[in-house]
Amino acid sequence: MSEMRRITDPEALKGLAHPLRRQLFRQVAQFGPTTGAVLAKRLGLDAGQIAYHLRELARHGFLEEAPELAKNRRERVWRAAPGAFSFSERDFEAPEMQAVAGAIGAQMAVQQFERLGVWQRGAESWDESWQQAMTSSESYLRLSAQELTDLCDELHTVLRRYRDEARQDARPDDGREHVFLFFHAFPERPES
Repeated sequence: MSEMRRITDPEALKGLAHPLRRQLFRQVAQFGPTTGAVLAKRLGLDAGQIAYHLRELARHGFLEEAPELAKNRRERVWRAAPGAFSFSERDFEAPEMQAVAGAIGAQMAVQQFERLGVWQRGAESWDESWQQAMTSSESYLRLSAQELTDLCDELHTVLRRYRDEARQDARPDDGREHVFLFFHAFPERPES
C-alpha cells in the first residue's frame, strides 16, 4: 500500500496550481493511463499544450510515464504516480504560497461539489443498483484533534485498500465503474 505524500515544496504546489493541470491529473488518476493525444481529443484542446502540461505534472511527481503500455517507441503513455497526496496552507511560510495552497484547495472543493451536482442531475440514467449504492452522509462527532487525525488516517487506510484491490482485479467486464468519493472533516463551533 502506498502512503500519502505531503506536498511541502512550493514549486511542486505551483505545478498543480494551473487549472488545466489539475484537470489533466484528475483525468489520468480517475480513468487510468492514457496518452496526451487521447486527452487532447477528450478535452478538445491542442495536443502540444496537453503534452507540455503532462510533462510539468511528471516533473513535479504527480504523473509518470508508462512505457510498457505504449504501442510503439514514439507513443507516450502517462499514469498517475503511485499514492495519494495532500497539502496545507500551514506547510508554507511565505504568504504568497499560503495563498496558492488556499486557492487550490478552494477550487478543488468547488469542483467536488460541481461533480456531485452532475451526479444528482443524471442519477436517473444509472442502473438502479448504482442509484442504491450511492450515499451521502453527515455525521456529528465530538472529537479531540488527535481523534480526528486518527479517524482520517483510518479512513485513508480503508480507501487505499479498496483502491489497491480494485487495481489488482481490474478487468473491462468486472462490473466496476469509476467512483468519485470525497469527504471533508473539520472542527466547527456553534455560531454565536
